[in-house]
Amino acid sequence: MTTLTIELPDNEEGVISKISDIVKKVKGSRIDIDNYDDGFTEDELAAVKRSLKEVAMIKKGELKPLSMDDLWDE
Repeated sequence: MTTLTIELPDNEEGVISKISDIVKKVKGSRIDIDNYDDGFTEDELAAVKRSLKEVAMIKKGELKPLSMDDLWDE
């Protein structure tokens, strides 16, 4: 599967509707709409901070990165 991310202003409802119509015609496709105008929740921010800390530890050699096989199993 390929993921395509398109950012559009909220006032472009006509374009969003046209894109939605195109995607609906493709078998097995879906549209996920996230609106981050309200910002992130505390849990989302905490998850991002943990992820950045983990990346830094991997870069320093303090933590072993997961292989693709390990990621697949999770």
